Amino acid sequence: MKIKITGLIILIFIFCLNLEIKADTIFFDSKNIQIEEEGNMIYSLKGIAKIPNQQITVEGDKSKYNKSISELVVIGNVKFFDNFNDVYIESEKAIYNEIDNTILTNGKTFVKVKNKYEVFSKDVLYDRNSMEILSQSDTKVYDDINNIYNFVDGFIFDTNREVISSKRTNIIDNKNNSYLFENAKVNIKTRTLAGKEVKVEFVDDFFGNENNDPLLKGKSTISNDEKTIIHKAVFSTCNIENKKCRGWELQSDQFIHDKINRLFQYKNSWLKVFDQRVFFFPYFSHPDPTVKRKSGFLTPVYSSSDNLGRAINVPYFLAISDAKDMTFNPRIYSDGDFILQSEYRESFKNSNLIADFSFNQDEGNTNTHFFINADGNLNENTLYSLEFQNVTNDNYLAIHDFSGITETNALTARFNSSTLTSFFKIDKEIDSNTQFETSVRMYESLNVSNDHDKYQYIFPDFNFNKNIELDESYNGQFSFTSSGYQKNYDTNIYEAQLNNDFNFSSYSYFSDGGILTKYNLKLKNFNTYSENSSTFDENSDHEIFTSLLINSELPLKKNVSNNITNYLKPKIQFKFTPTNGNDISSDSTRLSYGNIFSPNRIGRGDMAEEGRSLTVGIDYEKQNFFNEKVLGFSLGNVIKDKKNNSMPSSAKLDQTRSDIVGNFFYEPNEYFQINYNFSYDRDLDFSNYDEISTEIGVNNLVTNFSYVTENHELGNSESISNETKLKFYNEHSLAFNTTKDLIADFTQNYNLTYEYETDCLLATFQYQKKFFRNGNLVPDESLYFLIRFIPFTELRGSANTLMRNK
Repeated sequence: MKIKITGLIILIFIFCLNLEIKADTIFFDSKNIQIEEEGNMIYSLKGIAKIPNQQITVEGDKSKYNKSISELVVIGNVKFFDNFNDVYIESEKAIYNEIDNTILTNGKTFVKVKNKYEVFSKDVLYDRNSMEILSQSDTKVYDDINNIYNFVDGFIFDTNREVISSKRTNIIDNKNNSYLFENAKVNIKTRTLAGKEVKVEFVDDFFGNENNDPLLKGKSTISNDEKTIIHKAVFSTCNIENKKCRGWELQSDQFIHDKINRLFQYKNSWLKVFDQRVFFFPYFSHPDPTVKRKSGFLTPVYSSSDNLGRAINVPYFLAISDAKDMTFNPRIYSDGDFILQSEYRESFKNSNLIADFSFNQDEGNTNTHFFINADGNLNENTLYSLEFQNVTNDNYLAIHDFSGITETNALTARFNSSTLTSFFKIDKEIDSNTQFETSVRMYESLNVSNDHDKYQYIFPDFNFNKNIELDESYNGQFSFTSSGYQKNYDTNIYEAQLNNDFNFSSYSYFSDGGILTKYNLKLKNFNTYSENSSTFDENSDHEIFTSLLINSELPLKKNVSNNITNYLKPKIQFKFTPTNGNDISSDSTRLSYGNIFSPNRIGRGDMAEEGRSLTVGIDYEKQNFFNEKVLGFSLGNVIKDKKNNSMPSSAKLDQTRSDIVGNFFYEPNEYFQINYNFSYDRDLDFSNYDEISTEIGVNNLVTNFSYVTENHELGNSESISNETKLKFYNEHSLAFNTTKDLIADFTQNYNLTYEYETDCLLATFQYQKKFFRNGNLVPDESLYFLIRFIPFTELRGSANTLMRNK
């Protein structure tokens, strides 16, 4: 009896000291342990159970160990550590079976495997013998590169091979693309996958357009880090919002994503447009969206004209290297004539180069053009640009219309069909206050028949500008500018000019009465030398001009209501140039409200406006609550103390009063606006210039009219133009534009364009009718056709763009 009592006391003492008690292979560490049924049942609270020979540790609020069936049940904040296999489990309840070597959780469960994969599921079974984790509930698995694996209707995770099997699998990659599979096996270590009934839902802007709804689906797939192969595949980027079917789709026996070469490949494919088969491709490929530049065919263009017949352009883009690429754009005519055009682009460390060349065989005649453009940095503070343009036939560019309705080639898309320009220019920033630029230029007029008179040479042309810092007490800025050029044109006309300008501009300041004033002082030294010139005096000429310019205005504001604010600004300008200059009365300068207050309204940097003048004007604006201009008008007039017959007569600056010029606009809402610029005779007897433009928008119809007429002293011309666009059914639009000379009753052109555009498909039909005044060119009717499947024809780029982004 004493021995039993002593043993009991020792046992109680051990419990109170929180010592470990061994139950076969399980050790308990707890402040509250209870042993029942002759040691077959052990209960603990807030304790830790350790199984050293399995390297297992289990924590929880409550635990019960049944020795007879070798089962440990843990409830509440369960944490299971399998240190041998690097598996960690959290749940509200877990049952560990020593005999089966399994753990079964109840309720929501979190599992972390090898510090690489996180599993979120419920009612999970973890078999330590087979090293499988499985559940029949929906499960999410996150890998170490932020891919998400959603397993619907359960999963089996072989942690040794790192392979997961599931009846239905949804994978969302780290770029937010979604992949759906049935009966799939996923090796999340090698990212190898095999499954049936695959469906890939890319993010909407995966192919560059946020309005897309790109989709790829198929009957079965095999995928790894190198390739994804899908059998019986369907691919499209089109959305089907409010549509019965997608605009286009490719149905292929086999789709291959070559991840090494970043290429989408299609074998034995039908192109379906609006659910109708239109074209069969035995093989078709295009770069995947990670590729910015890839060799391949671009959008073909079909055209037809009365003079040239039918033709087709089939451009091909060649990516030579990261810094070089090229576009071949052959045009084949139905009668056998052709144009071979190519544009080469290259980026260097500090510069870019574009060269464009074409060769044309036309009814036995050979025509060519060659354009080159280069620009870059000679050093940190010096920029240069070079352009050279040449054609062998003056009408070549205009007849064949290289601009067309595409911009495959950058240089010919912006050429001028009547004038060629070649130049070399240097722009240098000497310091923050000093800049210098110089150039040599050559212009060739393609509309002049006399070869001797078609060229104009300017060498050199320069401009030097220096801002001189002044003490703040001067309340202004001082600058010095020197500019000049040598020019030779019309065979035997030579002109040289040198200008030196000293200019002081004051800061603006307000008087006590609210008048805003600033002034400008200028001293100009003007030097010329000419031969056979009608612009300058023969041989040498030297002039010095001085001028004073004072501008004052009184800005007024009145709040008519909470929604309307009126602004009124009377203004006045005093200009005084005491020195005399050359006769420029024949200059075609036109005075408008846009330039009437300009310091150089005569438009001659080499001259100053003589005499004294007072320019008066007024601006009125009405603005709404959103500070948007609703209504406004402006008026201006120049008043002089005497006539000066050497000033431009077209601007009436040779008279004591100029024309009354002004502007009126009215924009009551977003659907209608009208703008009117005018120049009325000073006595209001007649109008010399009227320009009326209006824009009307009604629902999906937008039309612009522009009417311009010049009369009396400004000339004799009258023209009208119109641009109209009608958008219907959201995706269809019809555009029309034309210009007509009303005096000569001559229409320059008609353009009619129908366009169907969705998020993934563009179809354009353009009808053009051109009329030429040049006797060498005859009227022409043409038709262009373009169809674009997005993204196939959007995978374009240039070496220039690529290098600038690096």
